[in-house]
Amino acid sequence: MYQIPELQKNPKLFHAFSMKGDGNMANSILGKVVNFENVLANRKRFLEKIEVDIKKCICMWVTHGDEIIEVPKKSVGISMRDYKRAVKVDGLITDKKGVYLFLLIADCLPLIFYDYKKEVVALVHAGWKGVDLEIAKKAVEKIQKEYGSKPKDIIVGVGPHAHKDSFIKEDPMQKNDPRWKSFIDRVRPCQRGKGRYFNVDLMGFTKKQLLDAGVRKENIYVSDVDTVKDKGYFSHVREKDLPIEKQGRFACVVGMAGSGS
Repeated sequence: MYQIPELQKNPKLFHAFSMKGDGNMANSILGKVVNFENVLANRKRFLEKIEVDIKKCICMWVTHGDEIIEVPKKSVGISMRDYKRAVKVDGLITDKKGVYLFLLIADCLPLIFYDYKKEVVALVHAGWKGVDLEIAKKAVEKIQKEYGSKPKDIIVGVGPHAHKDSFIKEDPMQKNDPRWKSFIDRVRPCQRGKGRYFNVDLMGFTKKQLLDAGVRKENIYVSDVDTVKDKGYFSHVREKDLPIEKQGRFACVVGMAGSGS
């Protein structure tokens, strides 16, 4: 289990990340449904270890978009035990205590938002497409609109993810987008000829979005774990050529302690 040290200083906020040793937590990898009985067993075992009731969790099935919604009560519990009932969205938000948000990750950015005054928590998936859609900024705006939060009161934790020098794209379409100018660096020519490889700083652009949205710099905490380099985590970049059964996703679990309502 891994936790972001700075987030642990908030007694009402709970978060935890599984590791590769805890097993694959995702029902679907690259569009292929894996052995869900094994996945469910892994989820139960991990949640028991961190003392979270699986019946109080809600599972996301990311779409690589920018939709962020409030937790649908009907999906709590059942979305963990029936993969067809997972919520197809890239962000969940709630002010309900005792409800735990569950996200699957392998290199993308898991973003934890916590307003310690309004007691609101959100969990957002920010991959290549989500970052381009500025999902981090939209998350802050959503919390602000729905719960009256002030950006200066929002704490953001970024879990293990692919760091800039590990995330390389071949001729990304955003390379000429002025928004990305400071966050894409040309690395080397492609072997096939005219193209170029680029380092992509997903975290850098995400941090800019958060700052632009009014989050204080000192309230942004970024994990130093690079999932591509650290073999303690599943990584799409590192493992994408392996058979599906040898790939996986690790989980991020976030919630606020309490009995719920």
